[in-house]
Amino acid sequence: MGKMERFSFVALVAGIIFFLFADFISWALPMFVLKDIPKKSVEDLAAEAIAKNTTAWSDFNKLARYYPESFKKLCEYTEAYSGAGEVIKDCKPNEKTFAKALRIGHRWYIAEGCWNCHSQMVRPVSNETLRFGIPGVSNTVSYPSEFQNELQAPVLWGTKRIGQDLIRVAAVHDVDWHVAHLYNPQSTSPGSVMPGYPWFFEKDKNGNIVPNERGMALLTYIMWLGSWEVKPPKPFRIEVSEK
Repeated sequence: MGKMERFSFVALVAGIIFFLFADFISWALPMFVLKDIPKKSVEDLAAEAIAKNTTAWSDFNKLARYYPESFKKLCEYTEAYSGAGEVIKDCKPNEKTFAKALRIGHRWYIAEGCWNCHSQMVRPVSNETLRFGIPGVSNTVSYPSEFQNELQAPVLWGTKRIGQDLIRVAAVHDVDWHVAHLYNPQSTSPGSVMPGYPWFFEKDKNGNIVPNERGMALLTYIMWLGSWEVKPPKPFRIEVSEK
């Protein structure tokens, strides 16, 4: 075997070893880091949001107030896929309805493949804290305890950012913006390549287009992302003025 052949063989073996090592680190390191952090259930997350009066909880109350008929359907909604098997008779914003919406919204976020275009992890590279953090509020990178819960099982870190990272999205826009954006992204973000999701909407008795029960849940989940990092009062966010 000549020198070049030996060099190529060594390089190939070294490349395979480094690839296997990187693959091992990618799943082993997070496992060892997270193993001592208690895993929170969806109910724990809902109770925590209510206790801290986070923006996620206030946004959920807004959705219930803006779309009462859709909220009622959410209470009655049952579906094996998302684990929504209970009809909630005490139909008002509370820990049970909030947890139900989060659970349904999370499953449909996965089902619609939102994670293909949106990541959920602010990494310590390329000024990501400036691009995806909360300006003047929380420019921290993502940390382990953010992902030790049922709504990050599996984790939705993603590998592409055709759209922006969403782990701090609760701080960026209000509910009205997200409703319009989900129905027709180009109405809020001209030139966006994101498709619309009209199947998460329906017409109410007055002919207005409103989120249906699944849309309410998906919006609740999206508005929950990063809400634990939002410290200032809500007016600091970009609000859509009512006409």
